Amino acid sequence: MTLSDTTLSPAVTPEAALRARIGWLCHLLRLAAVAYAVWVFVLIALHWSDGPEVTRAYSHWLRATLTEVPPAHRLGGFLVHMVSWGLLVGACVAMWRLFSGFLAGRVFTLDAALTLRRLALFGLASEAADMIGRPLLSVLVSLHMPPGQRHLGFFFRTDDLLNLMFLGGLLALAQVFKVAAEIAEDNAAIV
Repeated sequence: MTLSDTTLSPAVTPEAALRARIGWLCHLLRLAAVAYAVWVFVLIALHWSDGPEVTRAYSHWLRATLTEVPPAHRLGGFLVHMVSWGLLVGACVAMWRLFSGFLAGRVFTLDAALTLRRLALFGLASEAADMIGRPLLSVLVSLHMPPGQRHLGFFFRTDDLLNLMFLGGLLALAQVFKVAAEIAEDNAAIV
């Protein structure tokens, strides 16, 4: 079915034509949201359950020689990561809802704009929690060390800025989308 076929047939609405073109992408992105949340949880759980790996990774990050991080401190590190993961799950749920709405025909609506904004805000909060949690993690993994060998580390990764810029752009797009949906609703009420 081409776009010209859909414009000739009065039974096919523009929303249905759009759904026919992006339906597969909506399904794929909903699946990706679920898979991503599960994948990140598994990676976090595997990382914090492996004592030698935690010690190696944080020794490298802190540029220090750590002795093996005790299980209680690794559990604390896991819980710190669960904060940012929980916010990431919120973003994934918003993504699922956004693309489910698209599949249901709610594309250029106020509801879709608000869901897109929720996705961006949860994403920004998750990124911020991850960045704020890093100094706490550095304390947790070195807390068992003798005084003078404990660490408080701050660092930013190159992808932090990229994620913040992308999610900030998504938030701005959601605001534009929201205003456009409000204008469209106002215009529909006048007609």
